[in-house]
Amino acid sequence: MKQSKKEVLVQKLQEETKKKKVIDAPHGAIEIIQEISALPDEERETILEAFSIKEHHHSGPLPDAESIQIYNEVIPNGGERLMQTVEKQSQHRIELEKVGLKRSFNQSSTGQYMGFVISIVFGLIAYDLAKDGAQLVPAILGGLDLVALVTVFITGNKNK
Repeated sequence: MKQSKKEVLVQKLQEETKKKKVIDAPHGAIEIIQEISALPDEERETILEAFSIKEHHHSGPLPDAESIQIYNEVIPNGGERLMQTVEKQSQHRIELEKVGLKRSFNQSSTGQYMGFVISIVFGLIAYDLAKDGAQLVPAILGGLDLVALVTVFITGNKNK
C-alpha cells in the first residue's frame, strides 16, 4: 500500500526524533501532525493555510497589483492614493534631474567662457608688453597662458 505524503512526513519526523536529530521538538508535535493528517482534505488545507508563512518580494518603482488591492481594502481609495503619491514622486525626481542637468551645463559653459576671456586678457597683456620692447616677461606670460588654456581643456574633457 502506497503512503501519502503526510504519512511519509509523520514517519520521517518520528524517525528523526528517535535518532535525536530533532532537538527541542515541541511537546506533542508528532501527535499534532498525526491529528492534522487525519482530518478531511478541506479542513486540513484550511489549517495548513492558517499556519503557513507566505513570503512575497517585489522590486520596482511601482507596487504590485496585489499590494494595491490590499491598500484598497484597508484604506478607502488607498490604491489610488498610493499611485498618485508614486506619480508625484516620479515627477518630482524628473524635475530635480532636469534642474541638476541644466545647472551642470550652465556651470560648464560659464567656466569655458571665463577661461576664454582670461586667456584673451593675458594674451593681450603679453602682446602689449612685447610691443613695448620687453622680451622675457611677455614670453613667460604668453607661454603660461597657452599651457593653462590647453590644460583646462584637456582636464575638462577627462572629467566628462
